[in-house]
Amino acid sequence: MSRPSLAVLLMAAGLVGSACQQSEPALDVIVRGGQVIDGIGQPARRADVGISGDRITTIGDLAATRAGLVIDATGLVVAPGFIDVQGQSGTTLLADGNGESHLRQGITSEIIGEGGSPAFWTAETADTDALTPFGVSVDWTGFTGYFERLRQRGITINLGTFVPATMVRRTIIGLDNRAPTPDELQRMSAMVDQAMRDGAFGLSSALIYVPGSFAKTDELVALAKVASKYQGIYISHIRGESFNLFNAMDEAIGIGREASLPVVIFHLKVGAKANWGRMSEALAKIDAANAAGVAVSATMYPYTAGGTGLAATLPLWVQEGGREKMLARLNDPKTRARARQEIETKLDGWENLLNAATFDGIQIASVPKEFDQSVLGKRITQIAAERKRDPWEVYFQLLIDSGGRIGALYHMMSEADVTTGLQSHRVTIGTDSSALRAEGALAQGSPHPRSYGTFPRILGKYVREDKALGLPDAIRRMTAAAAQQIGIRDRGTIAKGAYADLVVFNPATVTDNATYEKPHQYPAASSMSSSTACRCSIPRASPARVPAARSTVRQNGHDRAAPRCDRDGCRRDGDCPRLV
Repeated sequence: MSRPSLAVLLMAAGLVGSACQQSEPALDVIVRGGQVIDGIGQPARRADVGISGDRITTIGDLAATRAGLVIDATGLVVAPGFIDVQGQSGTTLLADGNGESHLRQGITSEIIGEGGSPAFWTAETADTDALTPFGVSVDWTGFTGYFERLRQRGITINLGTFVPATMVRRTIIGLDNRAPTPDELQRMSAMVDQAMRDGAFGLSSALIYVPGSFAKTDELVALAKVASKYQGIYISHIRGESFNLFNAMDEAIGIGREASLPVVIFHLKVGAKANWGRMSEALAKIDAANAAGVAVSATMYPYTAGGTGLAATLPLWVQEGGREKMLARLNDPKTRARARQEIETKLDGWENLLNAATFDGIQIASVPKEFDQSVLGKRITQIAAERKRDPWEVYFQLLIDSGGRIGALYHMMSEADVTTGLQSHRVTIGTDSSALRAEGALAQGSPHPRSYGTFPRILGKYVREDKALGLPDAIRRMTAAAAQQIGIRDRGTIAKGAYADLVVFNPATVTDNATYEKPHQYPAASSMSSSTACRCSIPRASPARVPAARSTVRQNGHDRAAPRCDRDGCRRDGDCPRLV
């Protein structure tokens, strides 16, 4: 279940319900008086937007037209709902279908599946640890079962998924560092084929994480060729984003060339201070690939820190075989000495995150519930100073004592490189985060502020304050360009016949509040509200049928009824990728 049609994030906007006195209104909803930015890069224009069911039906002067609900957007921008091309909300939406920290940013559609996706979990690969804190059990089977589970749960945003090469490998091969046999590769290809027919948007890879890091290029090409048959894309967390960035980009571009499909680079960045200033080189490589006939683009988030598990800083051989084997190795002093030596000296062949960020740049973001919570939000150097111990000793002990279940932020990029990257017309926006909530079970830990602030930060800092981007172009990256990049039809634009995924905001005040120190803060606005019309699953291809649902308007955290949708939703077609 989802609510894709009208998702409106209102910053100081008035919601006015027009009662039906004498006759049925001509439209379900009118967004009146706003400055419409259509998503394709055109300047703002004053217009009303009329909605019937789940579609935009009229754009223009609707002053004489009645509707079941009128949203006063005078002085505000009306834009297409934002598309998060790299979300991580596959589990958190099962815990809280509201998706508050994403919805309040204006996100109406999200694609998951970088390194994992609950849509492809099996009994052996399911991440039960991620669900246990929320009291959710894995009570579904396969792609269709997962999305049906979401429908039953009820969620506020559209959700789609890639098929992760990491999960394909783990399902067929396990956690071993070896190439697949011909039979195994055939089974892996069949798994991708089924996923694409079920509705995946393409093949993803996460090549710094075990076991995805064990995949060689030829294996990825073979799987990407399957996705290519269904007009899917290849989207990758490439093998290196610091010391090995350019070789890693070459591999991704080569996979696109060999498999004949578009390439998207997840969260493009230039990590490690020694490499700062080279973003322009990365963008030039992307431009050169496009000039040579390979469609290459990228996503970014507007922050100078990344975020992932602390165990990802270990050499790959330490991580091989899973958590238990990793911990057994870490408990051996000789193994720790060898790992330290490689981290300090070896830069080629793997993503050396610790060397790139240094202990002073690694900030603890999450720990198990039973673990020492005092380390949250602190850098490893700070923890070491407080304990009067060597940072290396603290680093290894944190991993051992937590069972390797520590999340961290990595402060390793420059603001200048972030700005340069965001200015490229080939870059869209992805939060690389889960939808959270500022209270309750989802407010635990000290997560990356991108969970709460990615899109407002683009609009507030990079558009209004820094003037690094123009507003119509920034909106284009968040909407139409993202839809085109992923392959989503009829979303990302304000046009007659398009789905009525909309966001309304005040460009003079929109601001992200979440910080590295206090991340659980929603964007600034005293009356941030959302309105959702019909719910449906949405594919990249043509529309079809799912039951319409009761629409709601959410203002200041409260729901109220809005006009009932009178149209069916969109296709659950086996041959077309879909959102739910």
